[in-house]
Amino acid sequence: MSPDTPTIADVARTAGVSVATVSRVLRAGPDVGVGTRARVLETIRDLGYRPSALARALVSGRSRLLTLLVDDIVNPFYPQLAKSVEYEAKKNGYSVVICSTGNSTAETRRSTERLLAQGTDGVIHASVGRDEHVLLSLIGDPRRVVFTNRRPVSPGVSYVVSDNRAGAAHLTGHLLALGHRRIGFIAGPKFASNAVERLDGFREAMAAFTDTEPLYAPGDLSAESGRRAVLDWIRSGCPPTAIVAVNDASALGALETLALNHLRVPDDMAVAGFDGTSLCASSHISLTTVDQHIPRLGRRSVQILLQQLNGSHEFHPTNEVLLSALLVRGTTIGNSRN
Repeated sequence: MSPDTPTIADVARTAGVSVATVSRVLRAGPDVGVGTRARVLETIRDLGYRPSALARALVSGRSRLLTLLVDDIVNPFYPQLAKSVEYEAKKNGYSVVICSTGNSTAETRRSTERLLAQGTDGVIHASVGRDEHVLLSLIGDPRRVVFTNRRPVSPGVSYVVSDNRAGAAHLTGHLLALGHRRIGFIAGPKFASNAVERLDGFREAMAAFTDTEPLYAPGDLSAESGRRAVLDWIRSGCPPTAIVAVNDASALGALETLALNHLRVPDDMAVAGFDGTSLCASSHISLTTVDQHIPRLGRRSVQILLQQLNGSHEFHPTNEVLLSALLVRGTTIGNSRN
């Protein structure tokens, strides 16, 4: 702040009142006399005083700042989610700080402590990490947290997620209907509930047929895990005819490795993901995927959080599961296997 910029203390001194009185005028408090209010407002105009964001936060008890915790901003799911979160927050007069935790509990702790010190009002947790207990212990009040993208373990907190299990089962059923029986699944970390639910949906659909041969590859939701899985299957000499990747990022890595090994998609191997990212809708990629309606996940996360922050009644957590939709595109449509 420039030395010449008037402060709330300057307004108080010039108007002949206390700083607390100026604060009450700024927040339109009822406990200020008509004459005093007029004098303070006239002084504010004369001095050209404009309350800083920090001053407004001190007066109102709100910073109008939200935090979005993500795992890895490089994953195409997260920029799309962040865009919808920021858009909805701006509509309601809030700003958003995005923190990429890198799936590190220590980083979640550092980021949350720093942002709490800066006065963040609430947190949207979209990461898949094992940092849930750390976040909740630092925040203290469950009204100030909403989980999205994955179902939390802790009871009594709000979340909005997609129907991961049903979506994965529907996707796997699509491949089975095309005649695929030897299908590989590129998994995510076991501590990520969304990854576990998608694996369960895959297994459920495969179990409905007696002649299926499921294959599994470990993964961490990254493109690199998709590359590694495909390379391992190729080297095994008996690769699957189709792949279900736990997310679009892993599917993109799989597609890249198939191209480098001169394997055609979907003729040599079909590939499908899960997320419905806009990147994968490109005609150059045309990835079959499960649309979990990322923009709606973001919007609802902000709406639920703001309802909780502004609610004065007894807190009841909101738990929403959004229906997913199968988007069939070029990476799976082709000659069926018999």
